[in-house]
Amino acid sequence: MKQAVLPQKEVANYLDKHFIPVMLEINDDRLPKGFSYYATPTFFVVSPDGKSVERVVGGANASQFLDYLKKVRTRIK
Repeated sequence: MKQAVLPQKEVANYLDKHFIPVMLEINDDRLPKGFSYYATPTFFVVSPDGKSVERVVGGANASQFLDYLKKVRTRIK
C-alpha cells in the first residue's frame, strides 16, 4: 500500500484534499490510546474530535482504496 497505492496520483490527491494522513510504523511508533491492530496494514479514519470512525485491515488496489475513502468520508461530514 505504502509504495504501490498511496502514491498513485488520484489516491494521493484525494487524501490531500479530504484527509490529514498520518503514518505510524508499528515497530517504531506508539499508537494513540484506544487504537489497536491485529494485522497490517491497518487504516483508521478519525473524526476531527479524535474519535475513531472506521478501521479497515488489509490492503487494496488504488481503485478499491479510493472507493473506501469516498465511502468513509460521507460518515465524517
